[in-house]
Amino acid sequence: MNIAIILSGGTGTRMGLSIPKQYVEVNGKPVIEYCLSTLLGHDKIDIAVIAASTEWHDLIDECINKLSSSTPVFFSEPGETRQGSIINALKVAKQKGAAETDIVLIHDAARPMLTAKLVTDCLQACKDADAVLPVIPVKDTVYMSLDGKNIDSLLERKTLWNGQAPEAFRFGTYYEANMKLSADEINRITGSTEVSYRAGLKCVLIPGDTNNFKITTQEDLSNFESIVRNESI
Repeated sequence: MNIAIILSGGTGTRMGLSIPKQYVEVNGKPVIEYCLSTLLGHDKIDIAVIAASTEWHDLIDECINKLSSSTPVFFSEPGETRQGSIINALKVAKQKGAAETDIVLIHDAARPMLTAKLVTDCLQACKDADAVLPVIPVKDTVYMSLDGKNIDSLLERKTLWNGQAPEAFRFGTYYEANMKLSADEINRITGSTEVSYRAGLKCVLIPGDTNNFKITTQEDLSNFESIVRNESI
């Protein structure tokens, strides 16, 4: 079984919006509906778990109903952090029958331009690994500074990669690694694959998609609106 987890618990406060960014309408559809369309329409996804606050369940249900998908969808409570939301969703997936050898695919609702190809690539690569992370090369020269004022180290650009979502994991090993995390560790984790790497599991990289950006700023939202507008012309 392949399980999709969609993280939709963000509040959007960094963007100064009145509602979370994943629920902002773009061309008549909430942002979350774009990735839901890809995931629930993918023939390899068996069930989905959406981490979202109760107040948004009705809106999400409306999106799902419009898609006419037969994929079973369940909700989980968002956590205080991204990884906290993942853990809550993993527990729901386990309750719904997720097995050790199943694959769980974790995606952000705020990454609307997910393609079916990237979903397929992640699932395929996870057959031979514990964790799969799509990446794109870092284009700019990166410097390390401890105080934000002075350069402490020069980093080799060709060894650096920007991680994306979705990230894919063997359910059993990933679930176990997450259950061993302390509350402090959960709060400090910024990337899903970090858990697998720290647990000594086999983590592989695959080519990501430059269009698969996450909406984190007003500029990102404007760019997405422009892309959708141009595609609909």
